[in-house]
Amino acid sequence: MKKIELVLIPVLFAAVLVLSQSRSNYTADAFDRISVDVGQAPASVAVADVNHDGHPDILVLNTQSETLSVLLGDARGHFRQSAMKLAKTGKGPNDIAVGDFNGDGNLDIAIPNTGTPYITILLGDGKGGFTPSAHSPFATSSHPHVHGVAAADFNSDGKLDLVTDSWGENKILLFFGDGRGNLALPGHSFATGKRPYQRLRSADFNKDGRPDVVTTDLDENAVSILLNDGRGQFRDAPGSPFPAGGAPWALAIDDLNKDSNPDLAVIPYDRDLHNAGELGVTVLLGDGKGGFRKMPGSPFSLDGCTGPDRVATGDVNGDGLRDIVVTCAQNDTAMIFFGTSGGSFRRVVVSVPTGWSGLAVADLDGDGKDEIIVSNNHGSNITILRYRPK
Repeated sequence: MKKIELVLIPVLFAAVLVLSQSRSNYTADAFDRISVDVGQAPASVAVADVNHDGHPDILVLNTQSETLSVLLGDARGHFRQSAMKLAKTGKGPNDIAVGDFNGDGNLDIAIPNTGTPYITILLGDGKGGFTPSAHSPFATSSHPHVHGVAAADFNSDGKLDLVTDSWGENKILLFFGDGRGNLALPGHSFATGKRPYQRLRSADFNKDGRPDVVTTDLDENAVSILLNDGRGQFRDAPGSPFPAGGAPWALAIDDLNKDSNPDLAVIPYDRDLHNAGELGVTVLLGDGKGGFRKMPGSPFSLDGCTGPDRVATGDVNGDGLRDIVVTCAQNDTAMIFFGTSGGSFRRVVVSVPTGWSGLAVADLDGDGKDEIIVSNNHGSNITILRYRPK
Protein backbone atom coordinates (compact mmCIF):
# COMPACT_ATOMS: atom_id res chain seq x y z
CA MET A 1 0.00 0.00 0.00
CA LYS A 2 1.37 3.44 -0.92
CA LYS A 3 2.45 5.55 2.04
CA ILE A 4 0.80 8.90 2.61
CA GLU A 5 3.22 11.82 2.47
CA LEU A 6 2.51 14.92 4.53
CA VAL A 7 4.17 18.31 4.24
CA LEU A 8 4.74 19.63 7.76
CA ILE A 9 5.87 22.86 9.32
CA PRO A 10 7.78 22.45 12.61
CA VAL A 11 5.25 24.14 14.90
CA LEU A 12 2.62 21.59 13.87
CA PHE A 13 4.82 18.51 14.09
CA ALA A 14 3.37 16.97 17.24
CA ALA A 15 -0.23 17.31 16.09
CA VAL A 16 0.44 16.01 12.60
CA LEU A 17 2.47 13.08 13.90
CA VAL A 18 -0.70 11.76 15.57
CA LEU A 19 -2.57 12.19 12.30
CA SER A 20 0.15 10.32 10.42
CA GLN A 21 0.06 7.42 12.87
CA SER A 22 -3.73 7.22 12.60
CA ARG A 23 -3.60 7.14 8.81
CA SER A 24 -1.01 4.36 8.84
CA ASN A 25 -3.67 2.11 10.35
CA TYR A 26 -5.62 1.91 7.08
CA THR A 27 -4.40 -1.66 6.59
CA ALA A 28 -5.97 -5.10 6.58
CA ASP A 29 -4.53 -5.95 10.01
CA ALA A 30 -6.54 -3.11 11.57
CA PHE A 31 -9.58 -5.41 11.63
CA ASP A 32 -10.59 -7.96 14.27
CA ARG A 33 -12.79 -10.85 13.19
CA ILE A 34 -15.68 -12.65 14.85
CA SER A 35 -17.30 -15.71 13.27
CA VAL A 36 -20.91 -16.61 14.10
CA ASP A 37 -22.61 -19.82 12.98
CA VAL A 38 -25.85 -19.59 11.00
CA GLY A 39 -27.64 -21.86 8.49
CA GLN A 40 -26.34 -23.46 5.32
CA ALA A 41 -25.06 -21.23 2.50
CA PRO A 42 -25.96 -17.85 4.05
CA ALA A 43 -26.54 -14.95 1.69
CA SER A 44 -28.40 -11.66 2.28
CA VAL A 45 -27.88 -9.92 5.62
CA ALA A 46 -29.78 -7.14 7.39
CA VAL A 47 -29.43 -5.41 10.75
CA ALA A 48 -32.43 -4.35 12.87
CA ASP A 49 -33.65 -4.48 16.48
CA VAL A 50 -36.22 -7.27 16.25
CA ASN A 51 -36.72 -7.96 19.98
CA HIS A 52 -37.18 -4.41 21.34
CA ASP A 53 -34.14 -4.43 23.62
CA GLY A 54 -32.53 -1.42 21.96
CA HIS A 55 -29.64 -3.48 20.59
CA PRO A 56 -29.04 -4.25 16.90
CA ASP A 57 -29.70 -7.82 15.79
CA ILE A 58 -28.62 -9.58 12.60
CA LEU A 59 -30.93 -11.31 10.11
CA VAL A 60 -29.42 -13.82 7.70
CA LEU A 61 -31.06 -15.65 4.78
CA ASN A 62 -29.70 -19.17 4.32
CA THR A 63 -30.07 -20.20 0.68
CA GLN A 64 -29.43 -23.94 0.95
CA SER A 65 -31.51 -24.62 4.05
CA GLU A 66 -34.06 -21.94 2.98
CA THR A 67 -34.28 -20.59 6.52
CA LEU A 68 -33.93 -17.30 8.36
CA SER A 69 -31.28 -17.09 11.09
CA VAL A 70 -31.92 -14.48 13.77
CA LEU A 71 -28.88 -13.44 15.80
CA LEU A 72 -29.77 -11.41 18.89
CA GLY A 73 -27.22 -8.79 19.93
CA ASP A 74 -26.18 -7.68 23.41
CA ALA A 75 -24.83 -4.20 22.44
CA ARG A 76 -21.25 -5.38 23.08
CA GLY A 77 -20.91 -6.98 19.66
CA HIS A 78 -21.80 -10.50 20.81
CA PHE A 79 -24.63 -12.52 19.31
CA ARG A 80 -26.68 -15.59 20.12
CA GLN A 81 -29.15 -17.52 18.02
CA SER A 82 -32.79 -16.76 18.75
CA ALA A 83 -34.42 -19.62 20.64
CA MET A 84 -37.38 -19.45 18.28
CA LYS A 85 -37.82 -22.03 15.54
CA LEU A 86 -36.09 -21.12 12.28
CA ALA A 87 -38.60 -19.63 9.85
CA LYS A 88 -38.74 -20.91 6.27
CA THR A 89 -37.88 -18.28 3.69
CA GLY A 90 -39.10 -19.86 0.48
CA LYS A 91 -36.95 -21.02 -2.43
CA GLY A 92 -33.89 -18.96 -3.36
CA PRO A 93 -34.09 -16.15 -0.75
CA ASN A 94 -32.23 -13.26 -2.37
CA ASP A 95 -32.87 -9.96 -0.58
CA ILE A 96 -34.43 -8.53 2.60
CA ALA A 97 -36.71 -5.57 3.26
CA VAL A 98 -37.43 -4.81 6.93
CA GLY A 99 -40.49 -2.96 8.22
CA ASP A 100 -43.71 -3.26 10.21
CA PHE A 101 -46.06 -4.73 7.62
CA ASN A 102 -48.97 -5.51 9.94
CA GLY A 103 -48.92 -2.46 12.21
CA ASP A 104 -48.33 -4.30 15.49
CA GLY A 105 -45.14 -2.44 16.37
CA ASN A 106 -42.88 -5.41 15.63
CA LEU A 107 -40.48 -5.56 12.72
CA ASP A 108 -41.32 -7.96 9.89
CA ILE A 109 -39.40 -8.90 6.75
CA ALA A 110 -40.13 -9.37 3.05
CA ILE A 111 -38.05 -11.78 0.97
CA PRO A 112 -38.00 -12.13 -2.84
CA ASN A 113 -37.53 -15.77 -3.85
CA THR A 114 -35.26 -15.75 -6.89
CA GLY A 115 -35.91 -18.53 -9.38
CA THR A 116 -39.63 -18.06 -8.64
CA PRO A 117 -42.07 -15.14 -8.90
CA TYR A 118 -42.86 -15.29 -5.17
CA ILE A 119 -42.37 -12.87 -2.29
CA THR A 120 -42.44 -14.25 1.25
CA ILE A 121 -43.55 -12.06 4.15
CA LEU A 122 -42.55 -13.16 7.65
CA LEU A 123 -44.18 -11.43 10.62
CA GLY A 124 -42.11 -10.75 13.71
CA ASP A 125 -43.34 -11.48 17.23
CA GLY A 126 -41.10 -8.86 18.85
CA LYS A 127 -39.02 -11.56 20.56
CA GLY A 128 -36.89 -12.73 17.64
CA GLY A 129 -39.38 -15.18 16.14
CA PHE A 130 -40.97 -14.99 12.68
CA THR A 131 -43.94 -16.72 11.05
CA PRO A 132 -45.46 -16.35 7.55
CA SER A 133 -48.28 -13.85 7.10
CA ALA A 134 -51.73 -15.31 6.41
CA HIS A 135 -51.44 -15.44 2.61
CA SER A 136 -47.67 -15.70 2.18
CA PRO A 137 -46.01 -16.41 -0.21
CA PHE A 138 -47.41 -13.96 -2.74
CA ALA A 139 -47.31 -14.90 -6.43
CA THR A 140 -46.23 -11.86 -8.42
CA SER A 141 -46.29 -11.36 -12.17
CA SER A 142 -42.52 -10.85 -12.27
CA HIS A 143 -40.86 -12.19 -15.39
CA PRO A 144 -38.94 -14.40 -15.18
CA HIS A 145 -38.51 -14.08 -11.39
CA VAL A 146 -37.89 -11.57 -8.60
CA HIS A 147 -34.49 -10.46 -7.33
CA GLY A 148 -34.64 -7.31 -5.20
CA VAL A 149 -37.21 -5.75 -2.89
CA ALA A 150 -37.76 -2.42 -1.14
CA ALA A 151 -40.41 -1.36 1.37
CA ALA A 152 -41.98 2.09 1.84
CA ASP A 153 -45.40 3.74 2.04
CA PHE A 154 -45.70 4.60 -1.64
CA ASN A 155 -49.37 5.67 -1.62
CA SER A 156 -49.39 7.67 1.64
CA ASP A 157 -52.01 5.55 3.40
CA GLY A 158 -49.86 4.78 6.44
CA LYS A 159 -49.27 1.16 5.40
CA LEU A 160 -46.06 -0.31 4.05
CA ASP A 161 -45.96 -1.33 0.40
CA LEU A 162 -43.38 -3.26 -1.62
CA VAL A 163 -41.61 -2.82 -4.94
CA THR A 164 -39.74 -5.56 -6.77
CA ASP A 165 -38.34 -6.11 -10.25
CA SER A 166 -39.67 -7.73 -13.40
CA TRP A 167 -36.31 -7.50 -15.07
CA GLY A 168 -37.19 -9.53 -18.16
CA GLU A 169 -39.81 -6.88 -19.03
CA ASN A 170 -37.76 -3.81 -18.00
CA LYS A 171 -40.31 -2.98 -15.31
CA ILE A 172 -40.76 -2.61 -11.59
CA LEU A 173 -43.81 -3.98 -9.79
CA LEU A 174 -45.59 -2.16 -6.97
CA PHE A 175 -47.77 -3.97 -4.42
CA PHE A 176 -49.85 -2.05 -1.92
CA GLY A 177 -49.91 -3.44 1.61
CA ASP A 178 -53.15 -3.90 3.53
CA GLY A 179 -51.62 -3.19 6.94
CA ARG A 180 -52.13 -6.80 8.02
CA GLY A 181 -49.07 -8.30 6.36
CA ASN A 182 -50.66 -9.01 2.97
CA LEU A 183 -50.12 -7.63 -0.52
CA ALA A 184 -52.77 -6.55 -3.02
CA LEU A 185 -52.28 -8.59 -6.19
CA PRO A 186 -51.66 -8.40 -9.12
CA GLY A 187 -50.09 -5.02 -8.35
CA HIS A 188 -49.03 -2.23 -10.70
CA SER A 189 -46.16 -2.12 -13.18
CA PHE A 190 -43.97 0.79 -14.28
CA ALA A 191 -41.36 0.94 -17.02
CA THR A 192 -37.74 1.46 -16.07
CA GLY A 193 -34.35 0.99 -17.77
CA LYS A 194 -33.06 -2.05 -19.61
CA ARG A 195 -32.65 -5.18 -17.47
CA PRO A 196 -33.13 -3.88 -13.90
CA TYR A 197 -31.57 -7.09 -12.66
CA GLN A 198 -30.56 -6.60 -9.04
CA ARG A 199 -31.09 -4.51 -5.93
CA LEU A 200 -33.70 -1.91 -6.67
CA ARG A 201 -33.87 0.44 -3.69
CA SER A 202 -36.03 3.26 -2.34
CA ALA A 203 -35.28 6.72 -0.93
CA ASP A 204 -36.59 10.27 -1.26
CA PHE A 205 -34.37 11.53 -4.06
CA ASN A 206 -36.10 14.87 -4.73
CA LYS A 207 -36.86 15.86 -1.12
CA ASP A 208 -40.62 16.07 -1.49
CA GLY A 209 -41.27 13.71 1.43
CA ARG A 210 -42.29 10.82 -0.83
CA PRO A 211 -40.31 7.60 -1.33
CA ASP A 212 -38.89 7.13 -4.82
CA VAL A 213 -37.22 4.13 -6.49
CA VAL A 214 -33.84 3.53 -8.12
CA THR A 215 -32.92 0.57 -10.34
CA THR A 216 -29.59 -0.59 -11.75
CA ASP A 217 -30.05 -1.08 -15.50
CA LEU A 218 -27.52 -3.74 -16.46
CA ASP A 219 -27.95 -3.48 -20.24
CA GLU A 220 -28.09 0.31 -20.31
CA ASN A 221 -24.98 1.13 -18.21
CA ALA A 222 -27.17 3.42 -16.15
CA VAL A 223 -29.43 3.82 -13.15
CA SER A 224 -33.06 4.88 -13.45
CA ILE A 225 -34.73 7.17 -10.92
CA LEU A 226 -38.51 6.83 -10.64
CA LEU A 227 -40.16 9.70 -8.76
CA ASN A 228 -43.30 8.97 -6.75
CA ASP A 229 -46.29 11.30 -6.66
CA GLY A 230 -47.42 10.10 -3.23
CA ARG A 231 -50.32 8.13 -4.67
CA GLY A 232 -48.26 5.21 -5.91
CA GLN A 233 -47.64 6.53 -9.42
CA PHE A 234 -44.12 6.90 -10.79
CA ARG A 235 -42.49 9.02 -13.48
CA ASP A 236 -38.91 9.25 -14.69
CA ALA A 237 -36.82 11.90 -13.00
CA PRO A 238 -35.64 14.61 -15.41
CA GLY A 239 -32.49 13.31 -17.10
CA SER A 240 -33.07 9.70 -16.06
CA PRO A 241 -31.51 7.24 -16.76
CA PHE A 242 -28.11 8.45 -15.50
CA PRO A 243 -24.78 6.95 -16.65
CA ALA A 244 -23.45 4.65 -13.92
CA GLY A 245 -20.46 2.87 -15.43
CA GLY A 246 -20.48 -0.44 -17.25
CA ALA A 247 -22.97 -3.18 -16.34
CA PRO A 248 -24.33 -1.70 -13.07
CA TRP A 249 -25.29 -4.51 -10.73
CA ALA A 250 -25.78 -3.46 -7.11
CA LEU A 251 -26.00 -0.14 -5.31
CA ALA A 252 -26.08 1.54 -1.93
CA ILE A 253 -27.76 4.83 -0.99
CA ASP A 254 -26.06 7.30 1.36
CA ASP A 255 -25.11 10.96 1.68
CA LEU A 256 -21.48 10.44 0.70
CA ASN A 257 -20.44 14.09 0.31
CA LYS A 258 -22.38 15.48 3.30
CA ASP A 259 -24.60 17.89 1.36
CA SER A 260 -27.82 16.36 2.77
CA ASN A 261 -28.76 14.83 -0.60
CA PRO A 262 -28.86 11.05 -1.14
CA ASP A 263 -26.04 9.74 -3.33
CA LEU A 264 -25.42 6.34 -4.93
CA ALA A 265 -22.49 3.92 -4.84
CA VAL A 266 -22.80 1.52 -7.78
CA ILE A 267 -20.75 -1.59 -8.58
CA PRO A 268 -20.66 -3.54 -11.87
CA TYR A 269 -21.30 -7.13 -12.88
CA ASP A 270 -17.78 -7.81 -14.09
CA ARG A 271 -18.70 -10.66 -16.43
CA ASP A 272 -20.60 -8.17 -18.60
CA LEU A 273 -17.91 -5.50 -18.69
CA HIS A 274 -16.37 -4.75 -22.07
CA ASN A 275 -13.65 -2.50 -20.69
CA ALA A 276 -11.45 -3.50 -17.74
CA GLY A 277 -11.11 0.17 -16.86
CA GLU A 278 -14.78 0.18 -15.83
CA LEU A 279 -14.14 -2.24 -12.96
CA GLY A 280 -14.74 0.20 -10.15
CA VAL A 281 -17.18 1.82 -7.75
CA THR A 282 -19.11 4.55 -9.54
CA VAL A 283 -20.26 7.24 -7.11
CA LEU A 284 -23.19 9.34 -8.30
CA LEU A 285 -23.85 12.55 -6.40
CA GLY A 286 -27.48 13.56 -6.00
CA ASP A 287 -28.69 17.13 -6.50
CA GLY A 288 -31.73 16.76 -4.24
CA LYS A 289 -34.07 17.12 -7.23
CA GLY A 290 -33.79 13.57 -8.56
CA GLY A 291 -30.72 14.23 -10.71
CA PHE A 292 -27.26 12.64 -10.44
CA ARG A 293 -23.73 13.28 -11.70
CA LYS A 294 -20.52 11.31 -11.33
CA MET A 295 -18.24 12.22 -8.45
CA PRO A 296 -14.82 13.51 -9.58
CA GLY A 297 -12.37 10.60 -9.69
CA SER A 298 -15.16 8.06 -10.12
CA PRO A 299 -15.09 5.15 -10.78
CA PHE A 300 -12.81 4.14 -7.90
CA SER A 301 -10.80 1.10 -8.87
CA LEU A 302 -11.88 -2.43 -7.94
CA ASP A 303 -8.75 -3.88 -9.51
CA GLY A 304 -8.19 -7.33 -7.99
CA CYS A 305 -11.87 -7.82 -7.13
CA THR A 306 -13.26 -10.85 -8.96
CA GLY A 307 -17.04 -10.96 -8.93
CA PRO A 308 -18.04 -7.71 -7.18
CA ASP A 309 -21.34 -8.65 -5.58
CA ARG A 310 -22.60 -6.44 -2.76
CA VAL A 311 -21.98 -2.85 -1.74
CA ALA A 312 -22.83 -1.08 1.51
CA THR A 313 -21.88 2.16 3.22
CA GLY A 314 -21.20 3.39 6.74
CA ASP A 315 -18.56 4.96 8.97
CA VAL A 316 -16.19 2.05 9.57
CA ASN A 317 -13.44 3.97 11.37
CA GLY A 318 -15.59 6.49 13.24
CA ASP A 319 -14.07 9.61 11.68
CA GLY A 320 -17.40 11.11 10.63
CA LEU A 321 -16.79 10.42 6.94
CA ARG A 322 -18.74 7.89 4.92
CA ASP A 323 -16.98 4.75 3.74
CA ILE A 324 -17.90 2.22 1.04
CA VAL A 325 -17.55 -1.56 1.37
CA VAL A 326 -17.63 -4.01 -1.54
CA THR A 327 -17.51 -7.81 -1.38
CA CYS A 328 -15.76 -9.81 -4.09
CA ALA A 329 -17.54 -13.13 -4.52
CA GLN A 330 -14.98 -15.09 -6.49
CA ASN A 331 -11.78 -14.30 -4.63
CA ASP A 332 -13.07 -14.05 -1.05
CA THR A 333 -12.16 -10.46 -0.28
CA ALA A 334 -13.78 -7.26 0.89
CA MET A 335 -12.61 -3.87 -0.30
CA ILE A 336 -13.08 -0.96 2.07
CA PHE A 337 -12.96 2.54 0.60
CA PHE A 338 -12.32 4.91 3.50
CA GLY A 339 -13.68 8.40 2.89
CA THR A 340 -11.18 11.25 3.07
CA SER A 341 -11.61 14.90 3.97
CA GLY A 342 -10.54 15.75 0.42
CA GLY A 343 -13.63 14.08 -1.02
CA SER A 344 -12.01 10.91 -2.29
CA PHE A 345 -11.40 7.40 -0.94
CA ARG A 346 -8.48 5.31 0.35
CA ARG A 347 -8.79 1.59 -0.40
CA VAL A 348 -7.93 -1.35 1.86
CA VAL A 349 -8.33 -5.02 0.86
CA VAL A 350 -9.28 -7.61 3.51
CA SER A 351 -9.48 -11.38 3.01
CA VAL A 352 -12.77 -12.80 4.23
CA PRO A 353 -14.82 -15.90 3.28
CA THR A 354 -17.69 -14.71 1.13
CA GLY A 355 -18.85 -16.17 -2.20
CA TRP A 356 -22.09 -14.83 -3.73
CA SER A 357 -23.38 -13.81 -0.35
CA GLY A 358 -24.50 -10.89 1.77
CA LEU A 359 -23.16 -7.68 3.27
CA ALA A 360 -24.27 -5.15 5.86
CA VAL A 361 -22.56 -2.27 7.65
CA ALA A 362 -23.81 -1.11 11.07
CA ASP A 363 -22.60 -0.15 14.55
CA LEU A 364 -23.18 -3.36 16.49
CA ASP A 365 -21.51 -2.41 19.77
CA GLY A 366 -22.29 1.30 20.15
CA ASP A 367 -18.70 2.54 19.91
CA GLY A 368 -19.35 4.94 17.04
CA LYS A 369 -17.61 2.74 14.48
CA ASP A 370 -19.62 0.59 12.09
CA GLU A 371 -18.88 -3.11 11.83
CA ILE A 372 -18.85 -5.00 8.52
CA ILE A 373 -20.98 -8.16 8.38
CA VAL A 374 -20.18 -10.60 5.56
CA SER A 375 -21.90 -13.95 5.05
CA ASN A 376 -19.93 -16.99 3.89
CA ASN A 377 -21.97 -18.61 1.14
CA HIS A 378 -19.43 -21.45 0.93
CA GLY A 379 -20.19 -22.55 4.49
CA SER A 380 -22.52 -21.82 7.40
CA ASN A 381 -21.24 -18.72 9.15
CA ILE A 382 -20.97 -14.96 8.98
CA THR A 383 -17.86 -12.90 9.70
CA ILE A 384 -18.00 -9.62 11.61
CA LEU A 385 -15.09 -7.29 10.84
CA ARG A 386 -14.37 -4.66 13.51
CA TYR A 387 -12.01 -1.75 12.95
CA ARG A 388 -9.52 -1.98 15.80
CA PRO A 389 -6.28 -0.27 14.76
CA LYS A 390 -3.22 -1.65 16.49
